[in-house]
Amino acid sequence: MYAVGCTSDKIWNINDLVGYLATNQHNDIELRIEPEAICLHNLGLYDILDHFEFKSVTIHTWNPLEKHSKYKIKLVSHNHWFQQTAHIDLDLQTWNVTKRFLCLYHRPTAARLALAAHLWTYHSNTSLIHFSAKDPVDFELDKLLQWDVESTAQAGTMLPHLPLLLSSPERYTKFSGYDYNDKLTALYQSILIDVVVESHVAGKTFFPTEKTIRSILLKKPFIIFASRDFLAYLRQMGFRSFGDFWDEDYDGYDGRDRLLKIKKLLDDLAQMPLDTLEKMYWDMQYSLNHNYDLLMSQKFIRQIKEIT
Repeated sequence: MYAVGCTSDKIWNINDLVGYLATNQHNDIELRIEPEAICLHNLGLYDILDHFEFKSVTIHTWNPLEKHSKYKIKLVSHNHWFQQTAHIDLDLQTWNVTKRFLCLYHRPTAARLALAAHLWTYHSNTSLIHFSAKDPVDFELDKLLQWDVESTAQAGTMLPHLPLLLSSPERYTKFSGYDYNDKLTALYQSILIDVVVESHVAGKTFFPTEKTIRSILLKKPFIIFASRDFLAYLRQMGFRSFGDFWDEDYDGYDGRDRLLKIKKLLDDLAQMPLDTLEKMYWDMQYSLNHNYDLLMSQKFIRQIKEIT
């Protein structure tokens, strides 16, 4: 089985992949997508495959929305991150009214750069920003420039200050998962809203990772930059989002449009009086407890239906 290494719009081992496909024409081949749930239409993988002839092509992916009329799509399994349950200190599931927003990021994707830089520029006094990336080679500044010039300028001002470490680098690897004894987790008692930027954000895909699960376990409301209809799919599973408390219109968009709507939402929430936010926090306890209990009980719905 050949592993296709990629991000949402780039195949990292493209030359090697083309060589593999050319060598194995007229055979049965199997491909494994890494990381888990990249949208292959958006990636352009099918366009590449169409230039070759095979007896059959089987593609292994974690993306439950992946479909193709010609190539066989095999779902590896249901999302393993939803099996992540952990004992959480009750103090971490509260808000001490110190800060409003948290950005807890590592890989410098365009959306993470934009949202961290926006809060760093305009709302630093009410935000906690942990951004452990430091190698400029990995930054998606080219994509961000296509989306939003203002965000690119803000990110450029923030970059010399990276890494922004609120604690020692998080103890997380793709092999071990998230360590809930990490000191970074202690930051959650200081913030109201987790500003999440997911790993899979383009095309038709739905694959929440530890970034979303962490918010649920720590009983924090979230604003999520992800693929279109991400919140709607979460609600299909039985989880609650926070449209009763702020505008979640952004969920109907992706890319640049989603980014701009989330930036506007952050500005609106930053301007709210503190007592209004405190009341909001207590009013949303039902939703926060519901999400936590649903995850811990493992009684959520695992099969989702594609939104068209």
